[in-house]
Amino acid sequence: MLKAQSTYYHEPELIRRFAAGEPAAFRAVYKQLYLPVFRFVQQWVGNTEDAEELAADTFVKLWNNRDRFETLEYVRAFLHVTARNGCINFLKQLRVKTARQQELEKQLSADTEPDFVLQEIRQELMKLVYAEVEQMPKKMKEVFLLSYSEGLKPSEIALRLNLRVQTVQNQKANAIRLLKIALSDKPILIALLIWLETGQSVPA
Repeated sequence: MLKAQSTYYHEPELIRRFAAGEPAAFRAVYKQLYLPVFRFVQQWVGNTEDAEELAADTFVKLWNNRDRFETLEYVRAFLHVTARNGCINFLKQLRVKTARQQELEKQLSADTEPDFVLQEIRQELMKLVYAEVEQMPKKMKEVFLLSYSEGLKPSEIALRLNLRVQTVQNQKANAIRLLKIALSDKPILIALLIWLETGQSVPA
């Protein structure tokens, strides 16, 4: 079972705020329990990038089920089961994914999707999200900033960081999902993130 010390002022208050959908409560839970989840996943999947993806997806699922929990122990139990199931599914698919990897990377490298962030909103969005980006796992943060700040395409980021193109795509998607959760109290920013996620131009 995943364990971590509570750093919030009162655990019942943390759970109440978390269940109510407060981003600050999510951040508190995330800061406490991300590392145990990541280490648990990593010991099964081995690869750091895959472990970061699975851990991030586990916390997205936690947020989507936030109103189900009455105690932090229930949260830990949910994270444990969800992370374990994620590892099982990953290991089942690994052989198939490996067999298809070369063709998949070729398809993704040829993808002509727009830049992750449009030039005209780059500076404004960076000011709003930089604090949240700093709290992301290292590899996810690197992928986000290369795509966001430098406008690199997934194939270019993959080459620079020695990652699979699919990993870059997944890291970008997970970064956006975590930002949408952490910044859900800022509707204007969420609208921008949705536009970016769908690859459309931001309206004037």
